[in-house]
Amino acid sequence: MLYAAAALLVAGGATWWFLSAPPDRGNDEVEAWRAAVERELPDSDTQADASTMTLQAGVDQSFETSVETGEYQVSLICRGGPESFVRVSLSQTGRDSGLGLRCSEDRAPDSFKVGLGDAMRLHVVVGDVGPVVFRYSLQRVVS
Repeated sequence: MLYAAAALLVAGGATWWFLSAPPDRGNDEVEAWRAAVERELPDSDTQADASTMTLQAGVDQSFETSVETGEYQVSLICRGGPESFVRVSLSQTGRDSGLGLRCSEDRAPDSFKVGLGDAMRLHVVVGDVGPVVFRYSLQRVVS
């Protein structure tokens, strides 16, 4: 009788545990953000490099790719929850203030031109709110 009561208590607790868990909407939301950034900044045949990454709050992430010397267009976009942002810099050494991008708004990609030698180094710092989905694209400028 004692074993039956213990088994019933364990089964009831396990059922309560699974039923009381909040719904897992995070993955669906992150996948929607990923789809949005890849739609707004799609891959192209002429790009030198591109990457999409999900980043947690407070993360520092560096991206590096080898390139030929020349002028390139860097395009950046991110999506995330309310008050989310990233700061992006091309600094090789040290930390500069970089370009701040709000991820919580439906914004078009930010783009700028830059001259590169042998590599493109991109440093991304996520703010205190996350996760965010960040995407960049690097395309050679043909004159």
